Amino acid sequence: MASILSRIKKYKQKIWARLKGERASLFMFFFLFSCVLWFLIKLPDRYTTTVSVQPNYTGVPEGQLLVNPVREIRMDVNAKGFKLFNLKYFESTVDIDLSELRKTGNKFYLLATDIRKQLRTAMPGEVELRQLDRDTLFFQLGKNITREVKVIPEVEVSFARDYHIYDSLTVSPGKISVFGPDVEVNELDTLYTVKLMLRDVSDDIHINAAVNIPKKYRHLKFKDKKVTVSASVERFSEEKLTVPVSVVNVPEDKTVRTFPSEVDIVCQGALKDLGKLKPSDFTVACDYKAIADSMEYVPIRVTKMPETVRRIKLSRKQVEVLIKNTKTGSSG
Repeated sequence: MASILSRIKKYKQKIWARLKGERASLFMFFFLFSCVLWFLIKLPDRYTTTVSVQPNYTGVPEGQLLVNPVREIRMDVNAKGFKLFNLKYFESTVDIDLSELRKTGNKFYLLATDIRKQLRTAMPGEVELRQLDRDTLFFQLGKNITREVKVIPEVEVSFARDYHIYDSLTVSPGKISVFGPDVEVNELDTLYTVKLMLRDVSDDIHINAAVNIPKKYRHLKFKDKKVTVSASVERFSEEKLTVPVSVVNVPEDKTVRTFPSEVDIVCQGALKDLGKLKPSDFTVACDYKAIADSMEYVPIRVTKMPETVRRIKLSRKQVEVLIKNTKTGSSG
């Protein structure tokens, strides 16, 4: 008996669940039907709303290009629901004639009155144009040109111990041709590569890098969009040389001796260049004109050194001087 009652209970539950599902479906059907019916009843009424249209520009002056024009015009219109539905929810384009553009200086424009006149002609007769989202529509006109633009590498390098760039980073090609409207191409003075991160470098650099083209210029045509960044890398070290000290601008009636007569120079440079250095490649001097009567020491400086030497350090910054008059033989 209990088994029969259990089956009857389950059967009632299934019937109730089915009825609930059917009721939900019926409710949704009638709800949607009511919405559609209400929509159809309201479509013949007139309404005011904001719509957007995509302008199709015609009549661009001969030999000129339209640069980054406005791609959307928003306006308030009054029309029946049928028309508004099409304007608002389906893409709508209108022709805008630019053959009679106004000009002030280097700027071209159409006033709201010019635009309204053209839009009224382009829009269906039963659509009433109320207001535009702008008073003036500005335009840039240009002509196509080709220009060479310099490329600069953006590289962050860390070197292995004692290694450095021997000369400098170079880019090949160093300039790339850019083609497009002059008003945009002429804005480009310099382009950079994407940033390169090089770590623990001990070999020559030779790597391809993309040119980082700003988003606003990506529609222009670039002859090259990749360049090669190169540099010679060498091991650097130090070399010490002993160089004589000379005195310049000494009068004919004077002789000058320095103490010490020689100083040490510590040179930093590429290992391959340091082995070629000799003392005669350097000149260390002090200036007689810098000697005052009361001075015993004068500053010295390096007045000549090879271009391959990166840095130098003198073992001292000044020397003692002894001055003699050649005619009398007395010391100063």
